[in-house]
Amino acid sequence: MALVRVYCGLASADLAEPQSSSEIWLTVAVVDDAGRLIDICEVSDDAGGYAELSALLAQRSGGQSAVAVAAESDDHVVTQLLTAAGRNLAFTDDDSADDYAERFADDESPEEIQSNAAERRAVGLARALQAGVLSAVGQSPPRDMLPLKPVLAAHAAVVSGRQSAAATLREVLRELYPAALRAYPDPAETIPLAILDALPEPGILGGGAAGRNRDAQVVTELAANGVADATTLGEAITALRVAIAETPAAPGSTGRSPPRSPRPSGSPSPRSAPATRPPPRSSASSPRR
Repeated sequence: MALVRVYCGLASADLAEPQSSSEIWLTVAVVDDAGRLIDICEVSDDAGGYAELSALLAQRSGGQSAVAVAAESDDHVVTQLLTAAGRNLAFTDDDSADDYAERFADDESPEEIQSNAAERRAVGLARALQAGVLSAVGQSPPRDMLPLKPVLAAHAAVVSGRQSAAATLREVLRELYPAALRAYPDPAETIPLAILDALPEPGILGGGAAGRNRDAQVVTELAANGVADATTLGEAITALRVAIAETPAAPGSTGRSPPRSPRPSGSPSPRSAPATRPPPRSSASSPRR
């Protein structure tokens, strides 16, 4: 997978209702080296949000760990964890974040025109990094975060390993099961992995009553194992069916194992082939009495 340089902006989510200290959300924007917006989402300001952000940056950067991050405040739990993990960060204030939101806004993008204030600030911060207006450097972590450095280093190794495994899985599916990539943007997630393990070949998803019974059986087994609820699993299998129907088959491919090549005409079958007898011993090799 080609490495892509990306930049990340973090801003406080602009939710309609006031947030309590335990329900703070952050808006995340990721842009590429040309300033194009490639992802925007919200994460919770806690350890779970940090894990989601780390996975997102690893996915968008092709596994690179040195992704620059700009934030409007260093008071958030996520930014403190990023600092303790050794990420390069740039901090600014609210007025500067609003200025970057206006300066680096894309007025030709309908999505950005309709975005809220927090999304515009996050995009502006990311593009300020990309343009060189902000410079991300290593920050001193808070003293209470220092004991977490070994845990964060181990988590970074797990995220990197997961990203490498996901890239390998994508290459395998691209060759053998391209419909899975159409159905699941990230086939390494829990639900796609479980479904692909239960339905490893497109030909298994047959049509008619037999196919529906097979789907119901897979949904029941996976739901019983706690993978997800039956509705979510059913929708995921339906997405895979749609992707199989929309994916053109390779020339000569039927979605099933290839048949055995026929024997040339006139060649005996294994059962009818005569047994091979050992050659008679020559009389010259027989010892004389």
